[in-house]
Amino acid sequence: MNFNAFLYRRLCKWITCELTTSFNSKIKLNSKYEVASFSDVFCHPFYWQVFTYLKKQPQLIIDCGAHCGHFTILSDICIRTKFSDVNTKYILVEPNPFLIPILEKNLIDANMDDRTNVKQGLLGNKKGKDTLWINPKNYLTASLDPLKNSNAYQVDYIDLLELVGDRTIDLIKIDIEGGEYNFVPANLSLLSQTNLVFIEIHSATEEMHSHLIESFEYVGLKVACEPIKNCDHQLLIFQRESSQS
Repeated sequence: MNFNAFLYRRLCKWITCELTTSFNSKIKLNSKYEVASFSDVFCHPFYWQVFTYLKKQPQLIIDCGAHCGHFTILSDICIRTKFSDVNTKYILVEPNPFLIPILEKNLIDANMDDRTNVKQGLLGNKKGKDTLWINPKNYLTASLDPLKNSNAYQVDYIDLLELVGDRTIDLIKIDIEGGEYNFVPANLSLLSQTNLVFIEIHSATEEMHSHLIESFEYVGLKVACEPIKNCDHQLLIFQRESSQS
């Protein structure tokens, strides 16, 4: 990180940045977490592919590992640009309690709070709770595995299927820091109702990776593009063949 970037990340709480979209909504970067989250989502071509892969106006999008809400905001920009009317509903799940106020504020600034449902909790198991390790200096790297200089918090699991019911999920984004290896096999019913998946797959054994791919294929979701390598993980898109037309 160069000096200018380092300095801004330290001063952005007082010297804020506000961006206005073409729909007169706001994206405000008021903390180093929001700066990092915005950079990961808006400054990488992977998530912009939402514009291409959505062939019709979506009714329901789920953001797993919502962080600061930037994927949801980017998706809404793509949808509003491509389709005339916007009534897409969003469910956002974020386990880190310290990010929830930031997430909710960003949705209000983007004029999306009336179409969003924010849930704080873990994904993977259907019930119970687990220990989430949170580094107070970097809220974006919370993990179920103990992290150096992190604090332990007990967080409940969320059963997404209870929230979704029998609705079709047009798009689900999964970025849950390695939790995808538990979440995907445990949520085959949910994924069988899903047409499009954007997922970050983190490092694991070849057997775990293969089992994850097979789980998607079992519910009719096929790899739609070549994987994109980004740091220590892969970015992949899975799509239901019947939804491509």
